[in-house]
Amino acid sequence: MIMLAVMLLAGSSVSAQQLFRLTQYFQNPQAINPATTGIEGFMDVKIGYRQQWSGLDGAPETYYISAHAPLRSSSTKTNYQNNSLRISSPSLYSQSGGSQEFNSAVKHGIGGYITSDNQGIFAQTSGFLSYASHFLIGDQLRLSLGVSGGIVNQQIDLSGVTVVEQNDPTYQAYQNQQGQTTNFDVNAGIFLYNDLFYVGYSAARVFQNRLYADSEITAQQQLTHFGMLGVRLDVSDALLLVPGAFIGYDGINPLTYDVGARLKLRDLLWFGASYRNTETVAAMAGVSISNTFNVSYSYDYGFSGINNFQSGIHEITLGFELFNQRQVAPYLW
Repeated sequence: MIMLAVMLLAGSSVSAQQLFRLTQYFQNPQAINPATTGIEGFMDVKIGYRQQWSGLDGAPETYYISAHAPLRSSSTKTNYQNNSLRISSPSLYSQSGGSQEFNSAVKHGIGGYITSDNQGIFAQTSGFLSYASHFLIGDQLRLSLGVSGGIVNQQIDLSGVTVVEQNDPTYQAYQNQQGQTTNFDVNAGIFLYNDLFYVGYSAARVFQNRLYADSEITAQQQLTHFGMLGVRLDVSDALLLVPGAFIGYDGINPLTYDVGARLKLRDLLWFGASYRNTETVAAMAGVSISNTFNVSYSYDYGFSGINNFQSGIHEITLGFELFNQRQVAPYLW
């Protein structure tokens, strides 16, 4: 791919790449808000792929794999009634006498994820470990605090760059670093939730690392703010409606938000739709193939700008629910 220096300069003021963004953000929440680490009652493993601007050469692609789980503790709480639609034997709830096994001790979660983003001559690979503590602060109400730390490597293929001015300071900075930079960074978040709603805030790129360590150019990564919220509404004994929203802002680019809803049928099948303020709409669906495996797909279509020259955004996620002996239903998806 050939790029002019003006394009290189335009992208250098913030970062070679933005933080990866998912339409199905609820499928990989710990990468957005580490406070959700361990929120499920099992080990939650996700493998995902996202292709943006399908049909364009050098279009962005994202791959990721993530896993998180609660640490085993005698304080584990299982709400049989809320999860009885998903378990293989609904009589398990009645056998429990309708009670909840409950202890107010703090719940802990650990996890990690790896992401790979490719966009033309740019590439970014990240690996993070995450931890969260979930505190019981009211009747079935929990507040969690989480942090993640890891390595971010950014690369640019200099052989794919043609510049007008060889002495351009940005181009020279890339050359001095042999086209790549590696930094340690931290993300932090807070999450409030119960069986009826969730709301969370997180900050990414807390260290705001410089892009060019050995250069007079002071460009740095921007602290990015994320917000997410949702409500769980019982439509019937078998149907659950989950409207939600996701917000992102980095202080330089315009604020972006997604609003949408998902309709879940007995935690076995769901459909959803969303709207993003970049004039993009998305349709999505997911299905549980078995008690341990599920798959989901989403398609985004835009109405303006570069969207007129591409065939949409495809995103697919494979999910694995491991060590889920009681068949507890997932909280976020």
